[in-house]
Amino acid sequence: MPSQPSSTVESIELLTSLDSVAALLRVVCDISGLGVATVAEVTEQRWIACAVEDRITYGLQPGAELDLESTLCNHVRSSHDAVIISDVTQNPTYCDHPAPGLYGWKSYLSVPVFRPNGTFFGTLCAFDPQPAPRLEQRPVIDTLDGFARLLGELLAREEQRREESPGVRGDRDLTPLREQLLVLVEEDLQRPLQALAAQDLPTSAPEAEVWQAEARRLAERSAAAAEFVRARLGHGLPLKLALEENVNERLLSLFATLQTRFPDQALSSELQALPAALRLDLPRVLQALDAVLEEVASRNLPGGTLRLRSVVKERCYSLVVESTTVMDPGELSQLFQPALKTVDLERRTRLDLGLYLAHEIARGHGGSLVARQENGRLRFILTLPTALD
Repeated sequence: MPSQPSSTVESIELLTSLDSVAALLRVVCDISGLGVATVAEVTEQRWIACAVEDRITYGLQPGAELDLESTLCNHVRSSHDAVIISDVTQNPTYCDHPAPGLYGWKSYLSVPVFRPNGTFFGTLCAFDPQPAPRLEQRPVIDTLDGFARLLGELLAREEQRREESPGVRGDRDLTPLREQLLVLVEEDLQRPLQALAAQDLPTSAPEAEVWQAEARRLAERSAAAAEFVRARLGHGLPLKLALEENVNERLLSLFATLQTRFPDQALSSELQALPAALRLDLPRVLQALDAVLEEVASRNLPGGTLRLRSVVKERCYSLVVESTTVMDPGELSQLFQPALKTVDLERRTRLDLGLYLAHEIARGHGGSLVARQENGRLRFILTLPTALD
């Protein structure tokens, strides 16, 4: 069992003070089916629980310390590889390891937590006395990996805030970010994950497809959450620039899916032939364009028009989306900010990140994403300088 709480680790106070971390650990238990979840600081000498969600009265408390050599987290620290065990009795690698018997678990996960600068902090660790079949689902593992990245971003943000000691004004300026993070974790992730976790594991192929599709959507959402915090920290989004020769084909494929989602709108495209390959992060550009198209199409009235065209000028490549949407100037000025939106009749709130991340993707390419309203038409312009190779 855990030893007495440690009083010497500053990370304990830091992580237990963050409501968003507590909410995130609740979601970890919901989606994994495990009874105990913790963020542990793991060094070469010590394993210390810094924040804990304990649903089975196991007794683990923030500040509790385990013998490092007896934990699988020590392996995660040295290898930087996650350990996922749905049923240790069926796992040939760990069935004879002393940890399950010592700590009384049959299912277990340990995912490394890194700060945005790449330094290792510890692990997102969870376990349960019973097997956890959900840990065999790839979308669940992807979601948990996204949560570990988000924890690293939250940790770094709080460390930076405390180092800067912003005082009263800084605390007030952080209030919107705290509200956004709580909505993101509790409303966007926790509620749908609780609903998903309450379902029995599907037994038929159609049911499995629906379950996995929802799990994939939530995994994508958790990844977007980590990207949101990374951008708010000022670290920018990671880009992988490469030469792409089939850009128009990928754009048209994306555009075709929009017509399927919005069949009552008149969509058209005019993509200029490219004189050379483009150097860009194409998946990221598609992500940004999809957010713009979704925003514009969702605002259009039935029968409205939406047009996508490309412009190649000198060494700049631009994508232009035009529609018959009319917007209030004040709303137009806030388009690229994270927005809390009511999404259903129960007035649940969702943090809309699509255009915010699209704007960050454009900035990461050294370009821009702007929105203008001219002659009764709304126009988005995504410009990527020096994209032509």
